[in-house]
Amino acid sequence: MESPDFLGLFISEAREHIEGQAALLARARASALEREEIHDLFRHAHSIKGMAAAMSFPRMSALAHAMEDLLHLWRDGAVTPTPETLELLTRASDRLSAQVDAIAAHSDLPGGEEIERQIRALCPDPMGDAPVASTAWPGGVGSPESRAGGRGESAAGQGEAGANPMPTPDDPRPRLLVDIAIRPGAPLPGARAVVILKRLEEHGRVLEISPSLHVLATGHFSGRLRVVLASSVAPDRLGSIAGDLPDVAACHVAPAASPDDATAEDDRRLMQRRAPPDRRASEAGVPGRANEEGRGAGPESTGEGVGRAEAISTIRVATERMDHLLDGIGELILDRERLKRALAPEPGSREAEILEGFGRTVDALRDEVMTMRLLPFSSIVPRLERAVRDLAGRLGKDVDLDVRGTEVSLDRSTLEEMIDPLQHILRNSIDHGLEAVEERRTVGKPARGRIEIELSRRDERVCLAVSDDGRGMDPQALRRVAVERRMLSRELAMRLSDEEALMLVTIPGFSTATRTTDISGRGVGMDVVRMRVQKLGGHLIIRSQVGVGTRLEMDLPPTVTVTRAFLCRAAGGIFAVPVSAVQATFQVRRDSVQASQGERVLRRGDDLVTVLPLGGILSGDRAAPFPDTFPALVYHVGHRAYALGVDEILGEEPIVVKPLRHPLELLPQYAGAAILNDGQIALIVDPVNLTRTARQA
Repeated sequence: MESPDFLGLFISEAREHIEGQAALLARARASALEREEIHDLFRHAHSIKGMAAAMSFPRMSALAHAMEDLLHLWRDGAVTPTPETLELLTRASDRLSAQVDAIAAHSDLPGGEEIERQIRALCPDPMGDAPVASTAWPGGVGSPESRAGGRGESAAGQGEAGANPMPTPDDPRPRLLVDIAIRPGAPLPGARAVVILKRLEEHGRVLEISPSLHVLATGHFSGRLRVVLASSVAPDRLGSIAGDLPDVAACHVAPAASPDDATAEDDRRLMQRRAPPDRRASEAGVPGRANEEGRGAGPESTGEGVGRAEAISTIRVATERMDHLLDGIGELILDRERLKRALAPEPGSREAEILEGFGRTVDALRDEVMTMRLLPFSSIVPRLERAVRDLAGRLGKDVDLDVRGTEVSLDRSTLEEMIDPLQHILRNSIDHGLEAVEERRTVGKPARGRIEIELSRRDERVCLAVSDDGRGMDPQALRRVAVERRMLSRELAMRLSDEEALMLVTIPGFSTATRTTDISGRGVGMDVVRMRVQKLGGHLIIRSQVGVGTRLEMDLPPTVTVTRAFLCRAAGGIFAVPVSAVQATFQVRRDSVQASQGERVLRRGDDLVTVLPLGGILSGDRAAPFPDTFPALVYHVGHRAYALGVDEILGEEPIVVKPLRHPLELLPQYAGAAILNDGQIALIVDPVNLTRTARQA
């Protein structure tokens, strides 16, 4: 099944199953799983096995098959979960994830044979069970024969309507004709059919399949599967087993003719045209359900019923299309503002009412799309847990990761952008922050290190904090390193507050590590964190106490595409300042501004506010004179208040945030750009980073 559409769908669904599996395994390490949760674990492994087999990834299918067998013993109570088996299944889940990543990157799949062997050792099969790739029925998916069209097919290949005769063994068991309809809208119906075939094979010998395995593997499967099975299981019992499988909408089992029966060929023809009745049909009429007058649906009407029987409740949409849709809505918002300016309708007029209704529709559409783009933080937790396990294992440290607030949702693009920074933070915490086991015991700490990730909402922002209970960072040591490496003068280094000194670790190339490893210590990582957070329109604060630990707080916007901003004129240009970053605006008289310790300040209530000229900072002259009166925007950096002086505040408008391209993205004072109603481009100013840039200068 080489179609990119099917491959993308496989990767997406496989990742969902692996992430669900990883979350359950993480929960199992903390407390015993409920019976239904073990069922869920089994279903995840079962689905991965079937999908991988259908897509011809035998290594992945074999590993998932081994996991499924062990989980089957858990489910039946034959084996009790232990920390060792949990660790083994976790490693297997990690390997499945690595295999999916390799498939997405079109690279060779990493093997899982050793992990599979260890799992198999825990659940030996007296019949000599082997991986799914080698135990498939003759011509099974993944074999050369199936990719060539299946054994017994003509050189031209058989169509979907043609049965796929399997080599008929000398099997005395009765023949059963099994008719199955896959639920319309089910993802990867070919993979579902393979899973069903594997389940049927557990209860007999598959003799014939229609359509052929080749059709199932190429993605042209219509959803109707017919199988001749040699089995001693009663037809009703087999129908119940197959009918209860996921995505089976209808199932009918009846006796079939034996191989030497003269009517065998008639039964094969019957396989091609019989419509499977649905024993679970609702009053709405599911395909194959006989009506109350006793008239069965004919082939044509049943075929149409299969398409209409069940509404497709969900669809998968490529993220690029969602991005294009949101871009289009952003343009609609700008068009609305342009219409308002062009028409300037009188209040209460028909034009004003139409514009108001148009605005409500656009706003509702924007909110709906923004909601669709939101993903819970829990969706990336499994890969963070995986990173912690891998790094801790390589360094010989015992580390617990505790994640809280996983229900908090972020825009998909924000979430994706934060994966790398979070992994950098975790890498530094494990390698440099957390002490070795003996060192922790010496200072009276638990042998196991602890890292916490916490998400919370603060007004319209999201706070993402990562903390550890390691050795912490010494601000004085950071100042000393900065001076020794001539990054700062001694005088400027001594003037830095402890909070500012801790931020020195975000300077590219800055590192206090005395050794360089393949994990960290090259001065890379924290600068990536700072730049990525700033690119998203957020702020990074580092807090640390020697011997206690370190905490990094990232203040992020939940969405970064459409926002409201103050449009300001300064230095001959127009700039946008996000409304969410501003506490107030007010008019300033020049004579109220005074000099104090090299800064210009004014008293506003009980606050001493530092005044900065936007135009002067952007032109490189922080000491540029102020006009007699000027508007200012008030904001805070930590506990200090600042006022950003501008020439004019033009108003407050919605803007569509566009990311900056290289090299502008390297300038921390800008959070993006926006196209205004008149076609002008306005750079979006980040007041916090602008202030830090000005103070460093």
